[in-house]
Amino acid sequence: MPRRYDLQVHTDASPCSSTSPERVAAVATAAGLDGIAVTDHDTLANVGAVQNAVPDGFDVIPGVEVTTTEGHLLALDVAETPPKRDPLTVVDHVHAQGGVAVLSHPFDALRQYYETDLDALADAVDGVETINSRCVRHRFNQRATAFAAAHGLAATGGSDAHFPMEIGRAYTTVEGDGSIVDAVREGCVRPSGRGRYLSGHVATKFHQFRTATNYAVTNVLAGGPLRR
Repeated sequence: MPRRYDLQVHTDASPCSSTSPERVAAVATAAGLDGIAVTDHDTLANVGAVQNAVPDGFDVIPGVEVTTTEGHLLALDVAETPPKRDPLTVVDHVHAQGGVAVLSHPFDALRQYYETDLDALADAVDGVETINSRCVRHRFNQRATAFAAAHGLAATGGSDAHFPMEIGRAYTTVEGDGSIVDAVREGCVRPSGRGRYLSGHVATKFHQFRTATNYAVTNVLAGGPLRR
């Protein structure tokens, strides 16, 4: 029976998310997924908390969404957070840990995206996220799909969830009993799910505004300057 993994999920360790590890665990389990990758921005801080909150048999992959000098990159099955460097250096750090490197929403021009040394990048990475639920224009995911196919790379799916209602909107399917990470490395996965989730971006902007406002008010009450 095929297994389903959402390979990009954020918790409140990411500045753009307000979802606790416990809430992530509960929603991911209720969604019928077999596992998720916790991929907070440039940190592994909440991976252990999610692992402790899920039921036995539910797979939680330690991951990071790394900010490179161009786009974002998913470092999956890693024990240390890779540095914020150029994409090829980040990939080397991921591989040195035995992890897999997947381009995250690589051609979404409304966010950070890749535009230089694409052939070298294709030779280095293990996969491409070809369905990302937060890509609001079809062509962003379509270009990622074409890029993966042209270079013989694994195609993955991830919700890029920042809030509970997003978890499982896109996911990666794998057959058999082997590791999902090995399946990505071997190209034995397929993406599924939906993109164009505009309301998720609206919720993120509201969360960031509310967080900034709360910080400013707290800072002023404490006698600090009104800036962050």
